[in-house]
Formats: sequence, C-alpha cells, structure tokens
Amino acid sequence: MLVVESYDDLREALAALLVLEGYTVLSVATATQALDVLGRLPHSPALVLLSLMLRNPEDQRFLSRLRNLDLTSRLPVLALTADPDLQAPPAGTVCLLGKPVRTEVLLAAVDRYRTRH
Repeated sequence: MLVVESYDDLREALAALLVLEGYTVLSVATATQALDVLGRLPHSPALVLLSLMLRNPEDQRFLSRLRNLDLTSRLPVLALTADPDLQAPPAGTVCLLGKPVRTEVLLAAVDRYRTRH
C-alpha cells in the first residue's frame, strides 16, 4: 500500500495504523514522489491512499499519469480530502473520504477497495 500525504505527522499516523492492521506500507509526501516509487516497484501496491487537494494541479496530473502506466492502470486510489468543495470521488479514484476520517471508516474502505495479491 502506498500512502501519499504532505503532512508528516498525518502520513506517519496513517502508515502506522495500516501497519498495525497487517498491511505493508510505503509512504511519501508528494504525488511526484509517489510516481517515482511506483516506477521502481516490481509490482503495484494493493492500493494508493492519496491526500487530495482539488486545487493542486500536481494531484490531478498524478491521477492522470497513474492511469497511463501499465503497472498501475487498474490500481485503486482512495482519496482523502479536507476540501469542502470536493463532494464526489474525482476521476481516477474509487472512493473519497473527508478529513478527519474515523479509523473504522478508513479501514473499511481500505479493505473494500484494495486489490488482492
């Protein structure tokens, strides 16, 4: 699983929670770093957990580029946002959760959408 979150404390908390639940987790701060990591992995992760800001063009480019890579074209992306203007999952994502997100809601979404390896 790949966690993409710009806030260090939140990124570390999300990764720690997912590790406690038994997931193997990589985490990065930016969408650019995520693409770099994904390009070096021998296989795609089960899911990308992306902290999304609607007004951030880097996030939108990330979703588009992710869909164009053979390895990740079917990779589920679960979006987290604190943006009140974002009400529906953006194109390229399977789910949108608002921040702050309750632990049980996040874990249920991760379990539902992750690909099985």
